[in-house]
Amino acid sequence: MWITGIRLGSWRERWLRTFNPARMRHFHYSWPLRPEDCPCDLDFAELLVTRGIRRKSIFHFGSGGHHWIGRCNHEAELDNEVLALTLSPREHASYVSSIVRDPSLGRHYKVLFADLYALNAASLPIFDIVTLFHLCEFSPPAGCPQRLDDGHVLRLFHSRLSRDGLVIFYSGSFAYAKQVPIIEQAVAGGLLSFVEEFKSLRIYRAGDLGP
Repeated sequence: MWITGIRLGSWRERWLRTFNPARMRHFHYSWPLRPEDCPCDLDFAELLVTRGIRRKSIFHFGSGGHHWIGRCNHEAELDNEVLALTLSPREHASYVSSIVRDPSLGRHYKVLFADLYALNAASLPIFDIVTLFHLCEFSPPAGCPQRLDDGHVLRLFHSRLSRDGLVIFYSGSFAYAKQVPIIEQAVAGGLLSFVEEFKSLRIYRAGDLGP
């Protein structure tokens, strides 16, 4: 039923876009917790808990309808300041409903509904950890007006990292093959250096921005 709903919603979005080509590209569905298909959020939550990562500033792309990272951070009392981004109005609505019921969840967990490719450095704080698990999965089609491409997204968040900050990728992403050249270019340019693998995650440390 969930897959059928996704297909019907996708057809509806394509139909609406024929009448309004400028319509924002977003996801009409909410992604549930599916560890067998996408364990990255569970692995990242485990990393935070087992490494005792506390009171850091974290950017997390994307929240999922389950908001697992925010809930784990809250329940484990890690007190990390987490800013998650979603391209799904339903995921954002579920966040709003959750913090209305339990405002304490929103104390250290915020969810932004926005286009990743329309972000600007001036609107972002400094982060200690950035997760780009789904980089290249939602790239705008060729010819679509956009502020950033995937390579510039990585450079943008690199510019908002604290000294020795971390960027984390998900090797199980269906777009990981597209991420690899972008990551390798960043490593070759001195922007990133590989640190370690943690389950499905690949962790890099920030270097100098370079020219």
